[in-house]
Amino acid sequence: MPETAIACIDVGTTGARTLIYSLQGELLSQAYEEYTSIFLSPTWIDHDPATWINGVRNTFVRAVKQFSGDADAIAAISIISQRSTVTPVDAQGTPLANAMLWQDKRAISQTEYIRGKLGDEEVYRRTGLRIDPYFTLPKLLWLKENNPQVFSRTRKFLTVHDLIINYLTGAFVTDWTQASRTMLFNIERLAWDTDMCERFGIPVEALPEAGPPGSVVGEVRAPVQKELGLRRSIPVVAAGGDQQAAAVGLGIVAPELMCVNTGTGSFILAHTDRPAFDPGRRVVCTASAVAGKWLMEAGIFTSGSVYRWFRDTFGMVEKNAAEALSIDAYEIINSEVKNSPPGANGIVLIPHFAGTAAPYWNPAASGVIFGLSLGHSRPAVIRALLEGVILEINKNIRIIEELVGSIKEIRVSGGAARSTTFNQIQADVYGKPVLRSVSEQSSGLGALILAATAIGKFSNIGQAVDVLLEFDPGGRIEPRARYHAVYERLGELHDAIYQALNKGGVYAKAAELMRFLRSE
Repeated sequence: MPETAIACIDVGTTGARTLIYSLQGELLSQAYEEYTSIFLSPTWIDHDPATWINGVRNTFVRAVKQFSGDADAIAAISIISQRSTVTPVDAQGTPLANAMLWQDKRAISQTEYIRGKLGDEEVYRRTGLRIDPYFTLPKLLWLKENNPQVFSRTRKFLTVHDLIINYLTGAFVTDWTQASRTMLFNIERLAWDTDMCERFGIPVEALPEAGPPGSVVGEVRAPVQKELGLRRSIPVVAAGGDQQAAAVGLGIVAPELMCVNTGTGSFILAHTDRPAFDPGRRVVCTASAVAGKWLMEAGIFTSGSVYRWFRDTFGMVEKNAAEALSIDAYEIINSEVKNSPPGANGIVLIPHFAGTAAPYWNPAASGVIFGLSLGHSRPAVIRALLEGVILEINKNIRIIEELVGSIKEIRVSGGAARSTTFNQIQADVYGKPVLRSVSEQSSGLGALILAATAIGKFSNIGQAVDVLLEFDPGGRIEPRARYHAVYERLGELHDAIYQALNKGGVYAKAAELMRFLRSE
């Protein structure tokens, strides 16, 4: 059978997905498997790595079966995943403990140690990252301090991306996009920072080999061929971090363009030809999936997950109705938003349900619904959820524009971008046109572009983007000036609420209360 397709494996925070694309960019089949993390506390989050391997295996087999039942048509397998989640493994690649998820906040004291030893500015200039428990280094220091037996037995510390590559090929490798989220990678030299490793006692040999994104890193080994129903070995491409892949999948490979990808969290990325640094260290610089280029990036930990929390906690009626009608529960919830005007009648959501990354970088921050009164209705609360997330995104858009220049258009993707209502609010808040891709799976499309280029189907990524990327003709939404003015004022209040709580020591007092409650 001729090789006519590429399989893209995307291992996310809440589920694994395999997408099979034709070499012309058509999505031929896909399969998804959800899993659940282990919440040791509201801010300590583990994950069983076996669920990722099982999710890859199960979704790959199902996607192939839906596609044609014959995996011989697959020319390559491309791997992307969540970032900054770390798993310690032995020499065979077997996990020695549960992974610590990127959302985990247990390593706060380790961030203070890093800050005291090297300083915020030096870490930022070396790695492009803020000192925050989000990234890998604080997690490794926590493991070293609290589970030294596992730390000393570890052969390699792997991201989810690296773990799946090891499962498929047996190799211990990563790519620059994943490495640039560890706080151990020099963002200008695009290489492990051996001085950082030495200063903090992280053996550089315990880190996987880091190479350019979009590289073939091996072939599927014999035992896995059998598990996946393959009759031959297939090249495996390291496509790297899901957000960098999403940027490629939305064509963010040139100036004046930006993407906002809203799934569990929201990620805002803009292209730059050189590393750029924010004097206030509010946003980070990361390696692009276009080898030798960079992205200015801002991440919001909880955005789509806030909406999911509302659905699962307060939307049982909608969930039951959606099941009976065979529709998505979010469609019913979104319909209620139309019954509330822009501004949600003064209700403001601060979406810091797992601390905050950009622009505040406060792991102690927590979610707030402000402005409630007895006269408020359920639709106003729902609208405030959407607006609160988008207002947080907008703060970061403006910061990134200060660094890379004016952005003329914002391209959106992720589960939330299915909603026209959500996208209209985005356009109104940003004051810029919002454009939705035909493909809902921008990360998967980026993985396709990277893999197709890696195996020689295109001469470069720019050519692949031109051929494979398509935007929805009806998916361009223009901002409405009168509503943008409303959101300008609401955005000022949004920031003022956070600043008042932070400067008043409220978050610190709440964190102290949580420590007391855990000890009881």
